[in-house]
Amino acid sequence: MKSYLLIILSIYNAIGFSQEKPNINDAFGLRFIEERVIVLNKKNDKSVLNNPNLISIEVDSLNTYNSDILFYRFKLGKNKVQLLDESIEISINSSSCNEYILALNINNYTSYRLKGFNGNDLLFLLRDINRLSSSKISSKKLLLSLSNLNIGVDFSGIYKALLSLDFEAECLKTCSDGKEAHGKIHK
Repeated sequence: MKSYLLIILSIYNAIGFSQEKPNINDAFGLRFIEERVIVLNKKNDKSVLNNPNLISIEVDSLNTYNSDILFYRFKLGKNKVQLLDESIEISINSSSCNEYILALNINNYTSYRLKGFNGNDLLFLLRDINRLSSSKISSKKLLLSLSNLNIGVDFSGIYKALLSLDFEAECLKTCSDGKEAHGKIHK
């Protein structure tokens, strides 16, 4: 009986430790499904599926910060989403913009939403960069370093908007925000 238990535990540990670590495709897939940018449905009964393993997402690598933080972009119309299962169909929802940018911390596999998403994780990114650093870096210096990466994110603007709770700031615009079709309506 003990030998069966040891065999089962060995198999369980081997399976658990051999699983792949999260990657940027997983991060984009999870974020897109969570925010309903991508909706996956079974063709036969239209039930919604929340499994990012059913899709493959093509993204562009933008830059890196200290080799620990990697920046990626998904652009509608340029990058592709491929279905990995023919029994499902996909819908992509976006209205006011077409670009999403994520950062990925390769030490703890955390992703940070920086552009296009319904939330912004810049403050968490700054905190985690400081945790990775041997000495504390001022926010001003860190924001300048990130801005110098030239990845299409207004880091200083986002920082100011988040600190002042200005959620209507242009730099915090999400792709799910409505798009004005014919100008503003005056009352």
